Amino acid sequence: MKKMSFVFLIPLLLTACEILPKEDLELNNQLLSYEIGKTHNEILMYIYNKQKTGFTSTENISMIEQFLTSVKMYDEQIIKECVQDLTATPEFDLMFNAKSAAEDLNIYAYLEAVKKHFNPSIEIMNCIKKAFTMGEVCDPKEVKDYVINNIQKKAWTGNDKELAHVFTDVFLHSYDYWMSTRPDTKALKRSSLVILYDAGGAIHGLIFGPIGSIIEGALLSVAANERLPE
Repeated sequence: MKKMSFVFLIPLLLTACEILPKEDLELNNQLLSYEIGKTHNEILMYIYNKQKTGFTSTENISMIEQFLTSVKMYDEQIIKECVQDLTATPEFDLMFNAKSAAEDLNIYAYLEAVKKHFNPSIEIMNCIKKAFTMGEVCDPKEVKDYVINNIQKKAWTGNDKELAHVFTDVFLHSYDYWMSTRPDTKALKRSSLVILYDAGGAIHGLIFGPIGSIIEGALLSVAANERLPE
């Protein structure tokens, strides 16, 4: 994928964490330039290289902010505003401040928020939900094949097209990270679900633009690996 020029990057960053419109998501072709899946993996490796045991969500957010400002050179204020917006959502509170195991890591609240904001088709939401259902019982390769054949390769239009792009881009990059790149694969719990949580977080974060997608996909990835039961 071609790198965008620094001159082109500046105007994109000015809107990087604005809430994306419900009707015109397809017009936001800057999603491709942000290389969301690639950047997601870079963040995961950055966090991994910083520590070998779990950090709190606050500490993980801090490291994500460090990476985006010091390595990617994104505007610090825009990053902070984006973090503030996405952590203020009720879905985030449910995911990271759950009071019981039954509430813990409830990805379906995230998917419901995506549905309400972007008004996608029933078909694509059913495909995404089925992937999560498969993640409970299937190995990562089976889920990957399903995602490729039923989400990536479908001729989606409108908001469905962009949601499918971000979901599959992050899913496939996450698959490569957890199944190939990460040197300690035995540390991965519930591998299919962890990879899916990355992708689910990315489309929820997309409500706040490409940077929100990058931040939340990476944050859920770390949280899912640390907190999902064996």
